[in-house]
Amino acid sequence: MIIDTMHLKKYIHQNKVFTYIILESKYIFIKENRKIIFDYFKKKKNKKKNITINNNDDWNNFFNLLKQQNLFSDRQLFNITVYDTIISKDLQSYLNKLKYFSNKKIIKIFYFPNLKKNALNHNFLYNYIKNIGIIINNSLSYIKNIHYWINRKIKINNLNVTPSAKNFLFDISRVSFNVFTNLIENIILLYPNTIITYDMLRKYFKSIKMFNYYDWIQSIILNDKQKTLKILLQLKTQKYDFTKLVNSYKTLIYIILYYKKKIFIQNNYINSIVYKKKIMQLSLHSLIRRNNIKIIILILKLLKKIELCIQNNQIDIIWMHLKTLSVILN
Repeated sequence: MIIDTMHLKKYIHQNKVFTYIILESKYIFIKENRKIIFDYFKKKKNKKKNITINNNDDWNNFFNLLKQQNLFSDRQLFNITVYDTIISKDLQSYLNKLKYFSNKKIIKIFYFPNLKKNALNHNFLYNYIKNIGIIINNSLSYIKNIHYWINRKIKINNLNVTPSAKNFLFDISRVSFNVFTNLIENIILLYPNTIITYDMLRKYFKSIKMFNYYDWIQSIILNDKQKTLKILLQLKTQKYDFTKLVNSYKTLIYIILYYKKKIFIQNNYINSIVYKKKIMQLSLHSLIRRNNIKIIILILKLLKKIELCIQNNQIDIIWMHLKTLSVILN
């Protein structure tokens, strides 16, 4: 069964669902889906536990925890983040084993943030979920769910928004989702107890400067540390995707390594070719000359730490490390 965000609340109130798989790329929908599920089970006074799966040991620990659940224990809600990129044979085995723990005492919510979008991964999950739960995904009703989310956000925050202003918000969501979510949060703070019009939103939208990874990387290359930190702070405020910052920075370091030592590192992350093409348009000679291999090795170690932080969803620490990366190069 596949359900979208706008119909999720009604569905779980009418059906007994103990296993959920959230297949979403937009953070606002991930957050909204989790909130709907959590709110429903909170009313029933269930206990919630976050589980992070990075390796086989994590799976074994999780199964040991499930075995401790007995007929007399309270119902547990497990929020499970699995960081695999593909549905491997091992992962299939673990997920199939979990079917033996599908009952009203154990509620499971799965999220796969790194899962590649391909037919093999999705086919397994769609077949896996049959008869035991639901998949939550908005890909077939994206526009309707954006409208639903905007209207819900307006209602919850008691905002007075004109129809033309609503349409403007919807148009922005199609142009840049990061800008859209940031704009929504800002108007909630800026315009309480005010009729929000199209002209107000358009004027505010024009006044804000939105940055991306390229602005950050460019300021690093120019060795303008103060500007780099300001851009990073703005990116954090924008709720910019930090994985784009990490991957673009990796690309820069790999380029430096190649030119200094003829060391080629295979790029296996999304958009690596795009990052390289844009970065190579900048003048890198001074940066390459100023920085020695010791600094590059130190940066590679820090990038490794960031990878672990991403796996463990340690968001604040990731931004702290990005601050270090902003100023470490000479």
